[in-house]
Amino acid sequence: MDGSNAFSSWFLLLSLLGLQLLFVSSQVEDDVKCLGGIKETLKDPQNRLSNWRFDNKTAGFICDFVGVSCWSMRENRVLGLDLQDFKLLGGIPEALKYCGKSLQRLNLSSNYLTSEIPQEMCNWMPFLVSIDLSSNELSGSIPPTIVNCSYLNELNLSNNKLSGSIPTEFDSLKRLKKFSVANNKLSGRIPECFNGFDREGFEGNRGLFGGPLETKGGWMSKKNVGIIVAAGVGGAATSLLLSFGLWWCCSNQHGKV
Repeated sequence: MDGSNAFSSWFLLLSLLGLQLLFVSSQVEDDVKCLGGIKETLKDPQNRLSNWRFDNKTAGFICDFVGVSCWSMRENRVLGLDLQDFKLLGGIPEALKYCGKSLQRLNLSSNYLTSEIPQEMCNWMPFLVSIDLSSNELSGSIPPTIVNCSYLNELNLSNNKLSGSIPTEFDSLKRLKKFSVANNKLSGRIPECFNGFDREGFEGNRGLFGGPLETKGGWMSKKNVGIIVAAGVGGAATSLLLSFGLWWCCSNQHGKV
């Protein structure tokens, strides 16, 4: 290899290394921006996010934040956000999109989050494996775009004020194992893809029907049908016995006369 070719090879290698470092640095800055935006957007009356301070610029400093878990304590890449029962107020922060390249677990349950679930949520964070937005005050419909979180294993939207139907598009969430929309204001038929799921995940929605609500204890389940039939047969038998008893008594009285 002559000198010019060697120089070109080294130049290419250093350029690629520089681009990689630039990408990693940008991603780290995005995760810091994500958490900063969350703190700025949500009201925190109990100061649960008080140790989210951004004047520290050491490697992995955000990994010491309450409710934050990182891929590594040596870098600012957020793996999970667990802000359950922090009593936070506001909507689901758009700043979450800056955590989208690294975030896999999102738990915002038991807060006072209002408004609707953003249509773009799973475009912001396509690698989410677990989403828990339960026990808030979220309203509106369930976005069909949640299917863009194609790695999703768990989705909990229970105990909110969600309305409309369960999107049929959820059939494409092939990895989904746990699902709950209990205690909302949903209506319509439950998509067939949920036939094998627990009934408890759909209870508390007066307008929902089908799927687990029928096959596992719904109003017209096999068990209830059996009870209805048994009650009918029992009632008919009782009526026959009473009729026979009355006839027998009347016959005896007539014979004595």
